[in-house]
Amino acid sequence: MIARLRLRLTLLVIAVLVIVTSGIVFAISYGNYRAVDQRAYAALNTLSRSRERPAEPPGDSDPPPVDADGKAIGDDAPASPPPVDADGKAIGDDAPEEGEAPRRAPTPPDGRLTEPPDLDDGFASLSTTYTAVLNDDGGVESWSSDRESLYSDAQVQAMADAALAGGRETGRVGTQYYRLWEQDSVRRLTVLDARLEHLAARSVLRTTALVASLACALLSFAAWLLIGRMVKPVQEAFERQKQFVWDASHEFKTPLAVISANAEVLAGEIGKNEYLGYIQSEVKRTDKLVQNLLTLARMDKGTVTAQMARFDLSNALLEVALPFESTVFEAGRTLETDIPEGVFVRGDREMLQQLAVILLSNALKYSDAGGVIRLSLMQKGHGCRISVYNTGPGIAPENLERIFDRFYREDLSHSGDVAGNGLGLAIARNIVEAHRGRIHAESEYGKSATFVVTLGG
Repeated sequence: MIARLRLRLTLLVIAVLVIVTSGIVFAISYGNYRAVDQRAYAALNTLSRSRERPAEPPGDSDPPPVDADGKAIGDDAPASPPPVDADGKAIGDDAPEEGEAPRRAPTPPDGRLTEPPDLDDGFASLSTTYTAVLNDDGGVESWSSDRESLYSDAQVQAMADAALAGGRETGRVGTQYYRLWEQDSVRRLTVLDARLEHLAARSVLRTTALVASLACALLSFAAWLLIGRMVKPVQEAFERQKQFVWDASHEFKTPLAVISANAEVLAGEIGKNEYLGYIQSEVKRTDKLVQNLLTLARMDKGTVTAQMARFDLSNALLEVALPFESTVFEAGRTLETDIPEGVFVRGDREMLQQLAVILLSNALKYSDAGGVIRLSLMQKGHGCRISVYNTGPGIAPENLERIFDRFYREDLSHSGDVAGNGLGLAIARNIVEAHRGRIHAESEYGKSATFVVTLGG
């Protein structure tokens, strides 16, 4: 039980750690990819937008100011003529070679200066771009790229087809972001290939996932150790309790046997006596309690194990039910059985018969006068389902799990005094768990209760 508690607490902590680390990894990954998307679309807008400004057209302007000798003064004054050598040739770094025309700054033929796109330096250094001119049919008439060696005409055409098929002005195909736009009635496609950015984002995702996994594993191991230290006092107390039950049960056996023997001797000498009858009745009840305690103690210690073998469960349950009919009849109840033939299971025959006795005795104990008790067996896959039903007060919903605890008895003062020590269902649960099965209670409170055992399957 303590081992299961430790396991459940550890699994709960691990589940929380996995959820938290997964959320962190997802948030980081989502943030990275969203940042790539935003920067890519911003870069596309810049690439597809012509940023031009007109140059100063040549023309007449006011003459520069002159001094008293008629020479120009100020920032607009013409530069002094370059120095010349003895032969009258200009000297200096900017002097043209002999026979060479003077150097001039290139002037755009249309008189306009074009500014380069203002792209993010980091993004522009990693991404590649290309722009294609499309005809009316969607074909690529021409295209240009800053890294033309990375693409082919077929790849550019495939990208154009994908962009046109998308039906949107902007979008993404794989790692390539595109924008369709027009200039001078010509349709153009600008593509920014951000595969390097996506590779970097994947690398960050893998690294983050690896670090998160290692952290989750280390924290899980630490949680296992910490929970082990936390439950250790409980484990020790539970072990002491089991040892006490074992020792006390053995200590009770001898005095009970002596009292029972002496009571039998007195009964033979003095005959039937009311007070002697009370002694014998209480001795039997206490002896049953001791036997139940010993059974639980042996199960806790592992000295009682299920001897697994395949047997006819139908026959085994009928062996229990038939003798029980007389007891039920004397109590004014009715016993019904629904046990088909040929239901075989793998288990311990004696332990499962003991389980049936416990459940039938419990049903008789808590059934109402004139009520019905029903023992049913049903094949279920490779296993089976055993159920014991009885009419009566039923079980309160909040007690459906607690009734399997040791010494727990539901308050049934409204139904009269019911004998018992609260160990039968605890033993039943141990038997079912020894067979790797499941047991639970169902109840229509105030009307009936059903105990269901599932084995195998």
